[in-house]
Amino acid sequence: MGTVDRASDQPEWALPLIDLARCTGCGECVRRCPTQAVALVAGHATIVRPEACSYCEVCESYCPTAAIGRPFTISFAPPRRDAA
Repeated sequence: MGTVDRASDQPEWALPLIDLARCTGCGECVRRCPTQAVALVAGHATIVRPEACSYCEVCESYCPTAAIGRPFTISFAPPRRDAA
């Protein structure tokens, strides 16, 4: 799905954000993740396989405490020169 920046060990693409203060560790996201990218670590949901995350809506949709969100940025393409 993307590459990992080896200098920081961070993926070069967006991943769901997990609010640890809201996460109860119920494991619903772990059970439903179609790519097994999420696991419980120290009682909280964690993206343990970022390269497997497809950025689908499943974990966000089924989280009962809304602890998981998928941030996104809307970018508009510049107008085409040939558009009148």
